[in-house]
Amino acid sequence: MRTSYKFGLAAASAMLGLAGMLAPTASAQAQMVAAPSDCPKYYFCGYKQANFKELAFRFKDCYMQEIPDGLNSGGSWYNNQSTGTKARMYNKSKQLIYTTPGAPSSDAQGNWGPVWYVDAC
Repeated sequence: MRTSYKFGLAAASAMLGLAGMLAPTASAQAQMVAAPSDCPKYYFCGYKQANFKELAFRFKDCYMQEIPDGLNSGGSWYNNQSTGTKARMYNKSKQLIYTTPGAPSSDAQGNWGPVWYVDAC
């Protein structure tokens, strides 16, 4: 079972240094280089490690899905869905905490700690 994180949005934002999952930054980019080879078109891909290493999941369906256990910190994501499609990330209480820029977009230096669910579109 994933570790529970008890903090408000402001505390989460501070913990992430505003470079993680909660706020678009220079690391969460709307235009990207080519997608990682293990993230096919029309998928939102989550990685255990920074820089799109160690694929943890691939979601393409439009409903809230729980991310795999073991994604408690660090990581990265790549949104390789249809152009302009945004993914949404939710906390343990299923509250929206971040919406990605439209595809293609990514964050090579994210933090899965506060994220429990992803809706790919």
